Order: sequence, then C-alpha cells, then structure tokens
Amino acid sequence: MHIFNNGKYKSLHAQQAGELAAIRSEVLKDKDFYPTYHLAPSTGLFNDPNGLVFDGQHYHIFAQWFPYDAIHGMKHWEHFVTSDFNIFHKADRLIPEQLFESHGCYSGGSILWQDKIVAFYTGNTRRSDDNQRVPHQNIAIFDKSGKLLEKRCILDRAPVGYTEHVRDPKPFITEDGKIRFVLGAQRENLTGTCLLYEMDDLDSLPKLLSEFAVQDVDNSNVFMWECPDLFQLADKTVFMWSPQGKRRERYRFQNNYHATYALGSLNGNRLQTEYIEELDYGFDFYAPQTVQHSECILFGWVGLPDITYPTDKFKWHSLLSLPRQLAIKNERIIQKPIVKLSHKQAVELTEKIAISNLDCSYLQIFPENEPLELNFFRNSQGQVLTVRYEKGLLTLDRTHTEQTELMAGFGSLRHCEIAHLVQLEIFFDRSVVEIFVNGGEKVLTSRFFIANRENIIESNRLLSAIVAQVQPIQIR
Repeated sequence: MHIFNNGKYKSLHAQQAGELAAIRSEVLKDKDFYPTYHLAPSTGLFNDPNGLVFDGQHYHIFAQWFPYDAIHGMKHWEHFVTSDFNIFHKADRLIPEQLFESHGCYSGGSILWQDKIVAFYTGNTRRSDDNQRVPHQNIAIFDKSGKLLEKRCILDRAPVGYTEHVRDPKPFITEDGKIRFVLGAQRENLTGTCLLYEMDDLDSLPKLLSEFAVQDVDNSNVFMWECPDLFQLADKTVFMWSPQGKRRERYRFQNNYHATYALGSLNGNRLQTEYIEELDYGFDFYAPQTVQHSECILFGWVGLPDITYPTDKFKWHSLLSLPRQLAIKNERIIQKPIVKLSHKQAVELTEKIAISNLDCSYLQIFPENEPLELNFFRNSQGQVLTVRYEKGLLTLDRTHTEQTELMAGFGSLRHCEIAHLVQLEIFFDRSVVEIFVNGGEKVLTSRFFIANRENIIESNRLLSAIVAQVQPIQIR
C-alpha cells in the first residue's frame, strides 16, 4: 500500500487523528441545506454515481468522493449497500493506494461475475517529468458483503490515436458470456467518442474492438464523451452518455454540460437511433448511470463540473439523485422515482398556504394544462423558488434564490417544452428539487438555496394537489 499525500491528492490513508471529525462538525453547522432522503457526503464532495450493481439481494451504490473539502481533490469511491433504498449500510471503499491510481479512483461501473462484484474504474496517474495524465483502467473485486478482495490494472495506457482523456468504463456481460465495456474517449483530433472493449474473462487482457458509433448524433464542438452506458430497456437498446462541449440551446442543452440518451436498435458496434434526448432539463444533473443487473434503475449526480455552491463553506458539495426506474412509453424514456412516502393528503393551493415540512416533502399538482405560477418558500430577504407554465413552456426560476457567481453565470432559468401539462410531481429535500412532469415524461433536477425559509406555497390560481412527507433515509 502507498499513502498518497500531495496537496489535494490526499488519500484517506493520510488523514490525521480527528481530521474528518473536525470537517464533519463544519458540515453539521449547515441547518438549512443538507438533505434528508438523498445520499450526500458525510464530509467533502460527492460527484458521479459509480459501480452501481444489484447482486441478487442488495444494491451496491458507489459515489466519487473527496473526503476533505468541497473541491475536486483525490477521488475515492464511497460505498453503500441497500435492499430498499431507505436503509443503507456502508461497506469497503475504493481508496487510492496503488501506483496505478496514484491521483484518484475515477468513474466506472460494475458487474456480477462468478458471485463477485467486479468494479471497473479509471485510475489516474501523473508522469513525474511533465505532470501529464496517464489513465489506467482497473478492476476492484468485492464479495457480496461489500468487502474489497483485490485490485489490479488491466490497461495501463490510452490506445493509439486517442489522447489521455480515456475514462469511465461501464461493463456488461454479453449473451455468449464475455465481458464487454464501453469507455469514454477523446480522439487525437480532440473530438469525443466511445470505445468498445471485450474480455473473454477476468484473467484475459481487454481487446479494443472498435469505436462505438451512434447514428445521427450531432458531435459538433464536442471534445469528450464521459460516463457512457450501454443497456437494454424493453426491446430497445439505449446508449447514455455525457457529451462535453455541446453548444447550449434556448430550450434544450441549457447547461454547460449535459446528460443525453439515444434509443434504437443495435447493429454490431453501431446504434441505429430512433430518438435522441436529454435525460434531465434542470440546472444540476450529470453523469447518470444505470444499476447493472437491475430493472433499469438509474442514479445521477445532482451537480455539474466547474460549479460552486453555497454549501461549500460548510465543507460539503453535491449529492446523488433519487433512484429512478426507467421505462419506455410512446418510444421515449420515462423516469419514475423510487421513494417512500408517508400518508398522502389532499390540499387545495390557494393564494398562500403553509405546508408543514414542505422542504422535505412530495407535492403532486394537477394543472389541467392551464397557465400557472407557483412560488415556493420565502424568507425575510424575499428569496423564493418559482415554477411557471404558459403556452407550452414549463420554467423553473431560481433568480430570487442564493446563488454563487458560477451558478448565476449559467443563467437562472431552465425551460422545458411540454405541449400538454397534466401533472407535476415535485420532491423537495432542503436544497434540491426533482420535478417529474406527466409521469416522468420530462424531469428537471436542480439545487436551490433559501435559508431561514417559510414552508409556504403561493399560487396564482386555485389548484388541486396532494402532499406527503418523504421518509428520510438511514445510513448505518
């Protein structure tokens, strides 16, 4: 084992006595924003969900984690095990301790292989002479209890024709029992793509089969494909990825980085696409991944690269989305949250109504395709979160909330075109909102920050609604 401790490249093995407890005390000073039913870091920063796999009884949920601060430092994998997405137990983490991961354990996925959980991940290293990145593709093997058994490198360099930006292996098992994985990549001409590798078994070296091609995808200005995921959903093949560099549009791809899916049929190494779409229209959603060997359950990172948040001062940053069940309806992906609710209660939204614990609650609203404006919460500074619908356009407005300079720099409105608005399902959790439109036809996930808030709703017209409190998760 190596103990890495070089600036922000500091592993858990280098922690001082009482260091994490002191950071945790800073996190606990946050009385307004830390969530109750989303997975969030005990200290430091979470980002990509990783290594998601169902072992036949339990779900293993990993997340990229830097323990020491709200910055993108040395990446570890935090590890949770659950059977119901309500009670989570912590298991062995991935901690950088080998030379092939000297600068962090970055993203990847997992499979179940011969009764073991095999996590594929990218280990970053740096050359000593010029400090340039050298990616390594590695595997870590766990038993079903979550105990780490071994780690080793399976690829120690980027393939010829590609830059050092080769990362995020997501594995799957073929019908004939071989292991394949898709790998995000950047060509030497600085355009983004995806590579397809194959292994006969865990003891064989990965063979590069080809690039994975997605028909009709607009790759203009895209310099990197991150977090690729290839899977079956009903009778369709789905390829999911996070293209970096794609130009922002007025009502689509509104963030600096995006999460996208292509749905169609697989022909060798090429996806014949029938539909390409964003997975989420909110301010803060990136790097989604499905749970391998599950019924297409997905988690996403509620955050984005290169963004700061008001919670950074409390030494914590970002969280994971609710788990979402994917399905196909009308040749499109729909997303339904997996969550436990208390007793549902019918309410009427009037000009102003107080709802106990609204900031940790579920709200179902029936707009009847009529214009509406809803203001959620309010404090002495006049801060409020607003949802509007008019002329086929749903808008989430966080203009009048606390934002960092980087948050505000990417705009304070997010739009979603909805031809006929029948239903809104809104999940609030202190500083995150997930809005599911028309039964998951579209989703908007966002952070918002309103301190010392009143739990009130202001509506511009009478609306029928249902409210319920969401059960908090337990981490043991």
